[in-house]
Amino acid sequence: MSYLTLTAVGGDLGATVSLSPDPGASPGADEVLIAVEAAPINHADLLFAAGLLGVDPELPAALGGEGVGRVVRAGANADPALVGRRVLMLPTFRYGTWATTTIVPARDVVIVPDHVDTLQLAMLAGDPATAYTLLSDYVQLRPGEWVGFNLANGAVGRYLIALARRAGLKTLGVVRRDEAAEQVRRAGADLVAVDGDDLGGRVIKALGGATLRVLFEGTGDPGQIAELVRAVEDGGSVIAFASATGQAPALPLDALFNRGILLRAFFLPNWLRDTPRERLERVYAELADLISQGAIGAVIEATYPLDQYQAALRHAQQTGRSGKILFTPHPD
Repeated sequence: MSYLTLTAVGGDLGATVSLSPDPGASPGADEVLIAVEAAPINHADLLFAAGLLGVDPELPAALGGEGVGRVVRAGANADPALVGRRVLMLPTFRYGTWATTTIVPARDVVIVPDHVDTLQLAMLAGDPATAYTLLSDYVQLRPGEWVGFNLANGAVGRYLIALARRAGLKTLGVVRRDEAAEQVRRAGADLVAVDGDDLGGRVIKALGGATLRVLFEGTGDPGQIAELVRAVEDGGSVIAFASATGQAPALPLDALFNRGILLRAFFLPNWLRDTPRERLERVYAELADLISQGAIGAVIEATYPLDQYQAALRHAQQTGRSGKILFTPHPD
């Protein structure tokens, strides 16, 4: 039994992570003990380890934000019916999922079906929920309208394409490389643009007189935002869901004052904290059903056991990856 811990914030991630033996603690009254089946390495995990996520690590910090597993023991105040059930572990970053077993507050687990693919379920709590919420909670969208997003070849982008298509929306995906553009086209985006000179002008021309109702922004790059917001309708919205550059997203003064573009932000831990339990369960049940239908899903590039964590972390930080990297603590 073992788990991965962060011993220092920032620096070389390979040097600040160690594999620790499981101390064998029992769950508290309001907690459950979970045997972890699979847990992805997300960009948010890397930001957490660097101290840049907005959730401060309490060293030594257990790593891993989300995952799926089976409840093997319940505390005195937790629902005993959870024992034996497969559950999502919600990414609050207050416990670790890169582990053979982990102890989680019972309020931070959601029961999921046994028949759905384990690896896809392990990634359900974060990126699919982000894409679902971006499309449903900020702008009232109607079939035939356009939504745009950058980081389109990432996991959130892939889920946005699939969910938008089911809703009858048209999608513009923005990427930084020609190879990524072809991936996004194959994923089903209606239009794909590659970052570069006159990005905004090229997007406006490609839209052929249409405008974006909303732009989902994940780079924090002020230059790219300034270009893409040219294609957003007056009074439209820019919703920041990440910052790949580490910069704070910002709108040009003309877009903000003269055109009335609204800038808002989505942060998954806050959504998990503020969303009523009934809705959380409903959203995750709907997303799990879509996975079982094959309607949504992430591309998986590799899985690793915990004792190969250094190779897994190096792989997860490679540019140009085509899919997700996951830990499978109990490989067959």
